[in-house]
Amino acid sequence: MPLVVPGVAGGGGADDEPPRGPATTTTLLDACVTLARVDHPDLDEDAVRGDVDRLAAAWRAAAADGGAAARADAFRTVLFEVGRFRAVDELDRAATLHLDSVLSDRRGYCLSLSAVALVVAERVGAPLFGVAVPNHFFVRYDDGEFRRNLELTREGAQLDEADVAALIGELVDDDAIYGRNLGAAEVAAILLHNRGHVALVEERYGAAERDLRAAIAALPGLPEAHRNLGVLLAETGRLEAAEAAFEEALRLHPGDVDALVNRALLEDRRGDRAAAVGSLKLVRAIAPGHARAGELLAEWVGEGTVDPSALRPGLRATFFRGTRFDEAVATRVDRELDFDWQNGAPARGVPRDRFSARWEGYLRAPKDGLYTLFVVANDGGRVVIDDHVVAESWRDLGTDNWYGTADVELDAGLHPIRVEHYDRSGGARLLLRIGVEGVEKPLDQRAIFVHAPE
Repeated sequence: MPLVVPGVAGGGGADDEPPRGPATTTTLLDACVTLARVDHPDLDEDAVRGDVDRLAAAWRAAAADGGAAARADAFRTVLFEVGRFRAVDELDRAATLHLDSVLSDRRGYCLSLSAVALVVAERVGAPLFGVAVPNHFFVRYDDGEFRRNLELTREGAQLDEADVAALIGELVDDDAIYGRNLGAAEVAAILLHNRGHVALVEERYGAAERDLRAAIAALPGLPEAHRNLGVLLAETGRLEAAEAAFEEALRLHPGDVDALVNRALLEDRRGDRAAAVGSLKLVRAIAPGHARAGELLAEWVGEGTVDPSALRPGLRATFFRGTRFDEAVATRVDRELDFDWQNGAPARGVPRDRFSARWEGYLRAPKDGLYTLFVVANDGGRVVIDDHVVAESWRDLGTDNWYGTADVELDAGLHPIRVEHYDRSGGARLLLRIGVEGVEKPLDQRAIFVHAPE
């Protein structure tokens, strides 16, 4: 039975867009080529197929005489040891989405790296499936008896089922596609959605709408497609249709904070500020540090204004079970961030491994100037100042530490700061030093960190 690639049949696209190609193909590889050709009309199909054949041969060599675990791990070997692919965060460009450029440049993000693995699996007949979770994608080897999840943005690291459940979260409707094994036509529909997203970012609204609507027709349980269609409809003045698209996105995924923020902007545009504030408060409940929601609440209702006289020393710390801030189990105030827990627990009731932590408050900058941050973390570490990520390494490190530095210009006075950390296994470490131009030693954190008491 042929694989249908929705939204690529017949005719031309918006303005001078090239013809969108045939409507049916026989493999995911054919679908990827057809989808890419719209953005890359000079695509060299022979080169693409040759690259896939070479990766398939490498997989056969890596998986030779091995069991299911070896066959699953062979995908990690092929992509990251043989192919030297690497993960990037550039989601808004055709070059990091489409199979031809990902194979050529050896750079892709979660969906496009997964597409490489899936077309190789298709070539060798391996039971590899794509799996979608909110705003993310990975692959799963599943032969009915052996099952392994592979996170391709972390060089094929294994995801256990608890990790997958945490990525999905509890605020998801049963109609959403998250967490299950996806077939080739469903993966093609998600690739089509992402092509529509690229067109939306580039303000090619006609092409974006065709792709997004076709992706929804093929895969109605994809919340991101409804959300992005809502953004497009709002941008083009069709407010009632945009509201309906956001509502469908939120029916499928009530925890989609981006859909909530966009709905709030739409509600405010239609003159219902109270409803807009309500949507933003839902965002704050789900994701307390969401920058855009905080900005809008501060602008609309004055939330976020600070009474300096009410502030107290230190940052408010919250410790969680799970590596994604899953369950808060302990709180305290820390006046300095310099911790080396090694293999111990960071606080009573917190596990030794698989925990996360968040410190929140204000950095009181003593003067205008260039501030330098130095961070040490194992595993993940992130520093956010004025709702901007200024330093980040959010990945498993094993026995290694991440040593990060960042420079940021700050005016004298209070600046919201949030420091986040997670540890998956082994030793846990978090250290932060802050200096300012013209001052030889690091600043005394006991003098510059403050928080608002609850």
